[in-house]
Amino acid sequence: MGLALVSPGCAVCCQVFSVFGIVILLVMGAMFNAEVEEFTGSIHDPEHPKAVGRACYLAAGIYALFLVFCGCQSCVHNVSKRRQTRF
Repeated sequence: MGLALVSPGCAVCCQVFSVFGIVILLVMGAMFNAEVEEFTGSIHDPEHPKAVGRACYLAAGIYALFLVFCGCQSCVHNVSKRRQTRF
């Protein structure tokens, strides 16, 4: 279990949150890039909505990296569990 950095429950939880984060950030990025009035129509909204959209896409990419990392952690735990039951 030298490759396992997080617990199995934490890895699954991180995967679930990452999927939701990716979906939400991709939708928000698309809305800002399309300059939807609900996102860009008031005085408190950003001056450069396309830059905010790119930032949302970047954040979704970071969540995707976490999703891959935690997926690998889940695989490490599954392999470790199989090895322990075999011996």
